[in-house]
Amino acid sequence: MHLVVFDIDGTLTDTNLVDGECYWRAVCEVLGLSGEQSDWSDFRHVTDVGIAAELCMRHLGCQLNGVEAEAIGSRLVELLDVALMYKDPAAQQIPGSSEILSVLGTSSEFAVALATGGLRSSAELKLKRAGLPFTLMSFASSNDAVSRGDILRIAAGRAAEKHTAQFAKFTYVGDGVWDAKAALELGWGFMGLAQGSRRIGCVRPGPR
Repeated sequence: MHLVVFDIDGTLTDTNLVDGECYWRAVCEVLGLSGEQSDWSDFRHVTDVGIAAELCMRHLGCQLNGVEAEAIGSRLVELLDVALMYKDPAAQQIPGSSEILSVLGTSSEFAVALATGGLRSSAELKLKRAGLPFTLMSFASSNDAVSRGDILRIAAGRAAEKHTAQFAKFTYVGDGVWDAKAALELGWGFMGLAQGSRRIGCVRPGPR
């Protein structure tokens, strides 16, 4: 089987902007920070926990603790819940996302998993509000690991257990430079979704 792993924000759900704004507000409120939103590409690990941990070290000189991470996640869900409340579910989907999940999910040649740098609670909220099926899919998030590469490994491992199979091919579908880097790190194929200045094309790693 061929395992296809999907990122969520900007790949399945059109929530990059609102998620970034709500996440930055949640981090600032919990950690007591202020100022304009940082450029995520400057961070070592572009995941919700990874960014918050690095912000802690940069601005507070200490490590992020579990209580703070949980508080950020809870506040993020509260903010997203309000921000997405009155939006049309169909408008929150990246065009074609529902169809591709349905096609791959019913294929005997493909398996599907989700891997996000976001926290699981906020990711599930966005998928639910967008009307996308996800409850039966293997899933890994920033709750499971700090680095995106490790998150992908965990998602693949859970998918292998679910399907009791060893996958012959791996493809990651994402929309950020950090997604492409993670795929390269693992030797996976990569498909990039982006437009304009964020267009990153397709990365072709060597054979696995």
